[in-house]
Amino acid sequence: MIRRSALALLVLAIAGCSPTPGSPALYKDRGVQNAVSEARQALPVFFQAWQSDNEAYSDFRVTVIMPSSAYGRDYEELRNIRREYTGFIGETSGGSEVPFLTADIADWRFTDGERYRGGFTRRAMFDMTDAEIPNLRDQYHEDPLP
Repeated sequence: MIRRSALALLVLAIAGCSPTPGSPALYKDRGVQNAVSEARQALPVFFQAWQSDNEAYSDFRVTVIMPSSAYGRDYEELRNIRREYTGFIGETSGGSEVPFLTADIADWRFTDGERYRGGFTRRAMFDMTDAEIPNLRDQYHEDPLP
C-alpha cells in the first residue's frame, strides 16, 4: 500500500513538471514581452546594419520563435544568417541550420565595435535581477540602437 501511494505521488509530481503549451515562463514576463515588441519595431535597424559595409558591425544574431516539444514554442538564438529564397537561414549554437521568416524574429543583436547593439530581451532580463552582473551589462552599449 505504501509503495502504491509513493508511486502515485511520484506520477503526480512528474505530471506537474510535464511540459505545458506556450512559451517558457521568462518570455511571459511583461518586461520581456515589451522588449520583444521594441526589438520588432527596431528590426529595420538590424537589417540596415546587416547589409551595410560598416566594418565595426559584426556577429549578427537573431532570436527566433520555434516549435518546441517542451513548451509548444521556444526561443532560439541563431547566427551566421543568410538570405534564402523567401526567408533566411541561421545556425544554432549546435551547428544546425534553421529556416526562419522575418515574422519569427523576437529579438536581434550585433556587435558595434566591442559591444552589442540590440539585445532587447537580454537587457530586460538584466533588469529582472538584483544580482551584480556588470561583466554582462558591459558587453552592451547603453543605447540599443546605433
